[in-house]
Amino acid sequence: MITADVIALVAFLLCLVFGSVLGFGKGLRLFTGGVFGRIISVVICYFLFGVVLSWGFVQDLLLKFTDMLAAQDSWICNLLLKIRVDLIVFALVLFVVVQILRRLVVYIISNVMESNNKVISVLNRLLGVVFLIAFAIVFMLIVFQIIAWVGGTDGAFYDGLKGSAFGLDKIFTDNPLNALFENIRLAPAGAGESTGA
Repeated sequence: MITADVIALVAFLLCLVFGSVLGFGKGLRLFTGGVFGRIISVVICYFLFGVVLSWGFVQDLLLKFTDMLAAQDSWICNLLLKIRVDLIVFALVLFVVVQILRRLVVYIISNVMESNNKVISVLNRLLGVVFLIAFAIVFMLIVFQIIAWVGGTDGAFYDGLKGSAFGLDKIFTDNPLNALFENIRLAPAGAGESTGA
């Protein structure tokens, strides 16, 4: 067991303890309120961006939007097409939708989970543990991707993960978040860019 495995194990045990103490209702409110809430929404959007962007009707809407801008044939529209305003607008709309859904879901779930029913109370603690573990995994994936951007997937950090009993080295090199940027790269540019307008 390498040092990274020990750190992962300690983080897992901390998630077990704090998840059980906080419970799902309080943990959800704590990690989704105020600044944390906005960060969570950004993280959710980060995961959903590539998935939702690949949906056919979303690509059709973005294509119509870029075609409309290209038809204007003005310098400002051409500039907006160059900076991929379609993706910027898509990201903003996705963020607003996620914010609304997040607040609604948190309100409903926290009220249900903090009831006095004993069965729900046990379920609240179990889900609190699962929630914190899931949050830790998402955080780890984001940190791994940032490190991969800065130092590559074969640098000193990766050397420190080699031989991990938990497969941290494989998670680092095969980070599922990498698919997000592949989807963005392959997103349709619209008529404005494809025709050079």
